[in-house]
Amino acid sequence: MTEQENLIVNNIANKLEVVLNKNKITILALSKLLKIDNQPVYRIMKREHIPNISFLIMIAHYLNCSVPELIDEKFFLDIKTYYNYDINNQTKHEQHRAYIYDATFLTIANNEFFGVMKDQFVKIFYKVNNISDDGCYLTLDNNNITEINIIGVGKNLIIALVNDKEIRFTPDKIIVTAKLYKIVSILQFNEYTTKRI
Repeated sequence: MTEQENLIVNNIANKLEVVLNKNKITILALSKLLKIDNQPVYRIMKREHIPNISFLIMIAHYLNCSVPELIDEKFFLDIKTYYNYDINNQTKHEQHRAYIYDATFLTIANNEFFGVMKDQFVKIFYKVNNISDDGCYLTLDNNNITEINIIGVGKNLIIALVNDKEIRFTPDKIIVTAKLYKIVSILQFNEYTTKRI
């Protein structure tokens, strides 16, 4: 295979790897879902075979994407996007497809993602139930969701920056719902962007 073909098959395999991990299925199960022999899928996952166009169309159809989205190095992520932090209201959201090029995405791809619209950007969060490291988190307090910036995490102490002041508290004093993954543009197409679907 040429270098470009290697890149294409790697991009396809990465997207199929997300499907396998997220749905906790095997290559054989994925082959059955696609209604094809498992050998071509296995060879793609081993990065040994570039599929023909009809096979690409079949995979793209299964993943609900176009062939260019399938072979592109960017990942795509379909998320519910809310206009405020009322993320529990299932009726007030839009569907967006976020395009992400980030090697760390594969490590968190199994999480449940959603977005919050802010001006011309979408803040993409993934659901968590504890604070594991620094970053921006959504917390729940008296049924209100608040964004909080965590600057230090220890076993028994968490330090947050709120209104330019350090606040210290123990992990049991906070209910965490999500962690910020990326802030993506809805206006320009670059490494991180989103579009309404």
